Amino acid sequence: MALPVGTKIGIGVVLAAALGYLVLSDTGEGVLEYMYVDQLMGDVQKYEHRTLKVHGLVVAKSIERKKGTTGDLRFVVEYNGQRLPVHYTNIPPDTFQEEGEVVLTGKLVDGVFESDEMSAKCPSKYEEEAGKAAMSELGKGG
Repeated sequence: MALPVGTKIGIGVVLAAALGYLVLSDTGEGVLEYMYVDQLMGDVQKYEHRTLKVHGLVVAKSIERKKGTTGDLRFVVEYNGQRLPVHYTNIPPDTFQEEGEVVLTGKLVDGVFESDEMSAKCPSKYEEEAGKAAMSELGKGG
């Protein structure tokens, strides 16, 4: 059974209107800009007060923990020689450590990246050392 031409046109108009509404009502808040520290520091005013994901390496000996809390840290991240101070207000992941890679979600406020969301991975030098040790053990076994 075929639909009448008027019904097909009506369905097309409704679908086009629904699609148009979805496109126009998207605020873009679901998609965050992802960048490295050097990109952010290259145009600080452009990114001030915008929610971003920033990738960098934790600078050695820069981690300061607020006494009596587990989730209030200050540290510095860097990438390509550019540094960014961070204030992190949540409990860090177990893999968070000096010289480790981190991706932080937050906002740049008065020159400090304010964040409460982080993913971290162990420094790659430890992975390389573990790989070398495993290779030398394999060499001994043969």
